Amino acid sequence: MTFTEIDRTTMQSLCTLAKLVSNPEAKREEIVVIGQHLGVPKDDTLEVLEEWEEYDILHLKNEEDKRRFVKYCFSFMTQEYNPKSSEVELYGEVLSSLGLETRSDN
Repeated sequence: MTFTEIDRTTMQSLCTLAKLVSNPEAKREEIVVIGQHLGVPKDDTLEVLEEWEEYDILHLKNEEDKRRFVKYCFSFMTQEYNPKSSEVELYGEVLSSLGLETRSDN
């Protein structure tokens, strides 16, 4: 995929997200929301979902890289933001795909 005005790391993050999700087409709206929070227009995010290649993804080598990736993609959820349950579900799926445990608020 050719990366244009949007920085390479952002686009690679969206490609990686598409790879980690078991059915990105079903999570399309949620991934678009993440893309928009990262400054990527909806149409560009939709293009990523349809055209990403294996060489477009980030290679997350260790737990620190994985946590940095999750924080980058989902940082908008830590601010004063009330995520939809489908966004929380996507977050949990990504954590699970990466082998990271969710932390309980209890």
